[in-house]
Amino acid sequence: MILTCSTAICTPRSRLLAALPATEWARVRDNLKPIFMPRADVLYEPRTPVDHIYFPTTSIISLLHVLSDGRADAVALVGGEGFASVTVFLGGDSAPCRAVVQSEGWGYQIQRDLLEQECERGGSMRGVLLRYAQSYIAQVAQTGVCNRHHSIDQQLCRWLLMFLDRQTSNELALTHERIAEIMGVRRESVTVAATKLQVAGIIRYHHGRIAVVERTGLEAHSCECYATARRETDRLMEAQTAVGRARIEIPERLFPTGEMPCSIPLQSY
Repeated sequence: MILTCSTAICTPRSRLLAALPATEWARVRDNLKPIFMPRADVLYEPRTPVDHIYFPTTSIISLLHVLSDGRADAVALVGGEGFASVTVFLGGDSAPCRAVVQSEGWGYQIQRDLLEQECERGGSMRGVLLRYAQSYIAQVAQTGVCNRHHSIDQQLCRWLLMFLDRQTSNELALTHERIAEIMGVRRESVTVAATKLQVAGIIRYHHGRIAVVERTGLEAHSCECYATARRETDRLMEAQTAVGRARIEIPERLFPTGEMPCSIPLQSY
């Protein structure tokens, strides 16, 4: 169950929200609810109404397309660089995919109609969200190409790198079974691919956690799809930074559990 905190708002650690001008952030923050997202929470299902938009900060959300037989493949990951759901923001009444919290952590929740009102003010919000939407679409398209043309070994490296980009630690709380579900492949196939990486000294796997020892080795074993999607995201994020905004300092306050200190710097996605 998602935990909300209506009494604490801190400086945006979402890279996306950090791109807003100070005046817009000061206005929109009152409509944002800090929430803790437990792992495996389903934020929404396909073809169901979506009333809230989510901006992860330390959490990571996966977007999965679900088939009629129940199988589901992930098409994108969303961390501090983005939000869910892009399709709803672009005008859809419901999302075409399932949104699942893959890595627990904090984020912001905002009512869809309040976000729409902010976008209609004519400030920077709409442009910031549209630039991310372009990045998201590029990521989904690259995933489709990758699934069709590249080996499971290469795909595993790509997904591990994508998770790394969205957190500050080099240790991932991922089991082989969860990775297999994300990739839409057999668990045994993931185990074989992960074993190769462990033997090569690139990762260490122990009790459902994967520690990346050599990121450069992971990049070398990945396919071109990771670099292509990363390059597009960086390009769009740099465009947002170029617009610039005067950062404001908001008094630091911890969330109720003390799990989200405001002093942690922005992620370097």
